[in-house]
Amino acid sequence: MRIVRMVDLSQELYHNCPVLPEFEPPKMDYLLVGARDGWTLERITMNLHTGTHMDAPAHLGDFALTLDRIPVERFQGKSLYVPLSHKGPGEPITADELKPYADRMDDVTVVLLYTGWGEKRGWTKEWVYGSPYLSNEAARLLVASGVRGVGIDHFSIGGTGEENEETHRILLGAHVWVAEGLQLDDPDLNEGNWHIMAMPVKIRDSSGAPARVVAFRTEG
Repeated sequence: MRIVRMVDLSQELYHNCPVLPEFEPPKMDYLLVGARDGWTLERITMNLHTGTHMDAPAHLGDFALTLDRIPVERFQGKSLYVPLSHKGPGEPITADELKPYADRMDDVTVVLLYTGWGEKRGWTKEWVYGSPYLSNEAARLLVASGVRGVGIDHFSIGGTGEENEETHRILLGAHVWVAEGLQLDDPDLNEGNWHIMAMPVKIRDSSGAPARVVAFRTEG
C-alpha cells in the first residue's frame, strides 16, 4: 500500500479570523521581527476551540475525558465523505440523509460532513449563524453505527441553535471525537480510498485543541 495523494483539510489560523461570536478572535503579535531583531517570533492568544480544532468529551461539563487522555491511535480512520452542499442555510442534517451510508460505518470510520460552509468562512451573518448542522437524530445514528469520529466544515457541528448542545452531548458522551472548522471542498475526497489523520496539539487537561487534519489516498 502506498500514499498517492494527500489533502490538507485544515483551515488557516490568523489574526482576527472568524470564531464563535461569543469569543474573542485570535490575536497574533510579533515579539521579534527578523529584519529588525535577527529572529522572527510570534505569539498567538486564542481559545482552544478556534479554527480547525477537535472537541473532547470534557468540552461539556457532563463529562471528564480530556483530549490528551484519548489514545493517539484513535485520531485516525477510514474516511466516509458525505456531500451535503445542497443544504440551505440553517437546515439540519437528518438521519435519513445519513442512512444510505450506514452500511459503510463502523468503529474505524471518520465521517466527513461537507456542507460548503468552509468556502464561506468569514465575518458574515450567514457564515456565523446560518450553517447547516448535524441534528440530534443524525448524531444518534452515528453513535449507533459506532463511528470513531465526525468532522464538519463549520466551527460548530450542532450549529448555533437549540440542538447544538444536545448534538455535542450525544457524540461526545459516546466518545465520538468531533473535528470542526474543516475544509472539505476537494472533489477528489468523494472518490477512491481515503484515510483521515487528525492530530490535536497535546495540551494537558484540554477540552479541545487546534489540530492539523489531513486526508490521504492509498493504492495497492
